[in-house]
Amino acid sequence: MAFTQNVFPTLAKQPRKGLGQILNATGTAAVTVVTAGASGSKVTNLVATSTDTSGQNIQVAIVRSATTYILATTAVPASSGTAAGTAPIDLLAIIPNLPRDQDGQPYLFIESGDTLVVSSLATITSGKIISVHSDYADF
Repeated sequence: MAFTQNVFPTLAKQPRKGLGQILNATGTAAVTVVTAGASGSKVTNLVATSTDTSGQNIQVAIVRSATTYILATTAVPASSGTAAGTAPIDLLAIIPNLPRDQDGQPYLFIESGDTLVVSSLATITSGKIISVHSDYADF
């Protein structure tokens, strides 16, 4: 889609919630969490929780035109966000050099046709789940 310069400011119009789960059956395949809207989207958070009793490493990437662009890889400790004392993992915070809003929170713009995906570097334990959710808005 060709870029057209706006004369007036463009604000996010449609709030959305992206959800994805990495399961044992998923293996190391990418799971889509966010699909950009027709005019692009602004991702304001991306959080991972895990019921796995083993820590896992997951990658965050953008897929554009069937090409995967890895943004970052991070550890998701055992039981992150699902047991007392283990916080969920803020996946946007681990991506370097993202712009920050007026509250100091990182955000990510993705273009029309892009998908934001996550994947595990190894198959997770049978019967366990890594859940990823995102708040984003379409333009």
